[in-house]
Amino acid sequence: MSRVLVVEDNVDLAFGLRNNLEIEGYEVEIAGNGPAGLEQARRAKPDLLILDLMLPGLDGFRLLKALREVSPCRSSS
Repeated sequence: MSRVLVVEDNVDLAFGLRNNLEIEGYEVEIAGNGPAGLEQARRAKPDLLILDLMLPGLDGFRLLKALREVSPCRSSS
């Protein structure tokens, strides 16, 4: 089962994304801010990251940059 991490501070939007992804068979985790998203991404190593760019604590651009510094993007080839 593919794992998805949704980093979104809008609770309603995060809930909707989670529900729809779980219906499609994905295992979904939610993080409500940038620092929590960074921690969860490092711990869980999701297959897909859905990332809001305007997050409290650490914006999405900086979160993605921090993840890429530690582990470059995986290729599906």
